[in-house]
Amino acid sequence: MDEQNTGAPRISRYETGLHDPDPKTAEAIAKALGLPLAYFYATSDPLAEIILLVAKMPEDRQREAVTALKAIAGKA
Repeated sequence: MDEQNTGAPRISRYETGLHDPDPKTAEAIAKALGLPLAYFYATSDPLAEIILLVAKMPEDRQREAVTALKAIAGKA
């Protein structure tokens, strides 16, 4: 997104789903927004929220969350 004349239209096409960014660009956008890359690929709002919450946890708490989610999924 270095060039001013091409950055905004490209982002707009990503936002509208007309085009997907290449992996390197997606990673740069995620980093610039302070979001985990996986957030962009969530297929539902609840999944996106889980990704955001878990990404903010320290790694030991992430492991606990995975264990808890596995237990919940087993009860579904």
